[in-house]
Order: sequence, then C-alpha cells, then structure tokens
Amino acid sequence: MPAIVLTRPTGQNHTLSDLLREELPELDQIQLPLLSIVPNQDPAEGAKLKELMNLADLAIFISPNAIECGMRLLGSEWPKNLPIAVIGGGSAEALERRGITIEQGYQIDYPKSSQHWDSEGLWDQLNSKKTSWANKEILFLKGSGGREWLGQQFLDQGAKIHQVMIYRRIPLNIEAPNWELLRQQHPEKTAFFLNSSEAVRHLSEVLHQPALWSQSWIDSVTLICSHERIAETAQGIGFKQVECCLLGNEYALVAIQNWLKSIS
Repeated sequence: MPAIVLTRPTGQNHTLSDLLREELPELDQIQLPLLSIVPNQDPAEGAKLKELMNLADLAIFISPNAIECGMRLLGSEWPKNLPIAVIGGGSAEALERRGITIEQGYQIDYPKSSQHWDSEGLWDQLNSKKTSWANKEILFLKGSGGREWLGQQFLDQGAKIHQVMIYRRIPLNIEAPNWELLRQQHPEKTAFFLNSSEAVRHLSEVLHQPALWSQSWIDSVTLICSHERIAETAQGIGFKQVECCLLGNEYALVAIQNWLKSIS
C-alpha cells in the first residue's frame, strides 16, 4: 500500500491527517515527527522578553510554535500597543486561539493570500504601507536559526534587530520505533510531506546511513515540500524525486493526490 509520511512535530498533523483519511482512505499514513519542539522555560529569558517588548516597535512571531511557546514564556497577556506580524494563516489561527485578534483591538499583519505565506510575502505586506524602518526596533520570537533573510531586510533599512529564542528543535532519535515502520515500506511507493529545511537535513542524515538504509531511499522516495527553499535544500542534499507545493493543507492534499496518481 502507498504511504505518506507526515513529518511535523507531534500534535501538528491532525488536520492534514484527517483530511487525507477522508479524501484518500487507500493511502497509509506514517507519523514521523522529525523534529520535536522544546519550549524555552528559563525565567531569565522571560524577563528579557518583557524588557525587549517595552522597546520594540514591531514583534514578529516566525511560526505557530513561536506563538504558543512565546506566550507561555511571557506568562501574561500580549500588550495591544505592540504590533504583531506573522508569516501566514497558521500563525494567525494560533493567535486567535489565544484571543489575540484584530477584532479584540490587537494590531496584526500577515499576507492574506496563502501563495505568499513566506518571508518574502510578509516583507512585501509590511512594506505595502510605505513604512520606514530606519531606527525601528524589531523583535523576533523564534527557534534557533531560520528567517535570516527577513531579519537582513530590516537591517538593510536601518532597523535594529532583537531576538529571543522561544524554543529548541530536537531531532527524532534514530532508535525511535517510527523509523522501523518506515523501513517496512517500499521507497518508490512512499512520499514525505516536509515543511522544514532542518527536517529535510535530519532525514538525510538518517537515510544516508548505509548500514540501515539502501540508496533507493535517496533515489526513489518522493519528497513533497511546502516551499521552494525546502525543495532546493532537498535537491542539494541529493534527493532525486522532489516536488513543491504551496503552503496550506488544501495544497498538500492536491500534491499528494497527484503523486498517488503518478505511481498507480
């Protein structure tokens, strides 16, 4: 039976998994959370966050994880006088779950079209109002690494950047039983859905262990990536069957449907 491997952190695959189960019941699903999210719970970092929020002109949450972990670290309500920017709809939904909405008086900006849910799309959205970033204080709430391009755009415009590491990503242990479930599949009938370049790199590190995996896993398995940069990372590493789709579960469904037709 063909299999789709869902690689988001534990708890973040429910919506897509349910959609695939409804639309593609013939497709086996394997949960392989390549990265786990570990929140930063250091009180000193929480104090640093509050201090920087008092200085900032704009706060950018780079992901839904940053919102959940950031609000936990903050330990209080978000101030309505500090504007928020997020990359896309998933983060906007995470804010809404916290009661942080425009209707409640918060200032929130993000690209409205899912075709632009990336760093470039957010940069265009923020600059659509002809805002000058010179001498502005920009606060990034993020995990380790990522979104360097977006930060550089602000620096190039004369802004000052502050960063608080809200969470860490921990790679899935090679001894985890999820890998054994994967090993039982045929690579040419298996596809991964990936939305992180870091996850692609960890997958490559595991599959490039010749004592455990054959070269066919690199040559024949299909990687469906939610952004061009992720696809470029996969191709640069050496994966042969790499496809790209727009961010959003509806686009993931179409891409997986097309892959399934191609192998049937």
